[in-house]
Amino acid sequence: EVASIVEANHKQSQIMVDKIFSFAELGFQEVESSEYLTGILAENGFEIENSISGIPTAWMAKWSNGQGPVIALGSDVDCIPKASQYPGVAYHKPIVEGAPGHGEGHNAGIPLNITVALAVKQIMERENIGGTLVVWPGIAEELVAAKAWYVRDGLFDNIDMCIFTHVSSNLTVSYGPARGTGLISVEYLFEGE
Repeated sequence: EVASIVEANHKQSQIMVDKIFSFAELGFQEVESSEYLTGILAENGFEIENSISGIPTAWMAKWSNGQGPVIALGSDVDCIPKASQYPGVAYHKPIVEGAPGHGEGHNAGIPLNITVALAVKQIMERENIGGTLVVWPGIAEELVAAKAWYVRDGLFDNIDMCIFTHVSSNLTVSYGPARGTGLISVEYLFEGE
C-alpha cells in the first residue's frame, strides 16, 4: 500500500528532486534546500527542530502518533563543487561553468524519504498505528561533517531504526556496516620550501 501511495505521488516527488537539484548548495550552505524541505514537512504536521548540533542548515523533523517505535529516514542533501550539469544529459554540459551541482544524487534522497514518510504517516493515521517518524538530512556530507556531530550530540540515542538512503547507479540495497567508509585523520608538518 505504501508503494501505491508513493507511486500516486510521483509528480510531487519529481518536483522536490528537481527543486533541490536547481538549488545546488554546497555543504553548510544548504539554506534554500533546508527551508523548502522543512516547509513541506511542516505543512504535513511534522515538528521541525532547526539548527541542530549548532549547524544553521541542519534540522530534524518529527511526527508522532503515540507510543511505538521511532523510525528515522536520513539522506544527504549537499552538492559538490564544479559539478553544474544540465539534467538528463549523459555528457559534461554545465549550466554554469565551474559552478557547484548535484553530481551524486543528493538531490533525490531526502525528497524520496519525505514521499515515503508521508505515505507511511497516512497509513499510521488511518489505522491508528503508534510510532514516530523522523526525517533528517546529512548536511555537508562531502565535508565529512554533520552525521558525526549528530552522533556526538546523542540525536540518534532514542531512535529504534535508522534507514539511510544514498542514490547509486546500480539500484542495490544493503544493510549493516557500509563498505568504503574509511576515514583517517592525518596532520602534516612542513619545513622549508
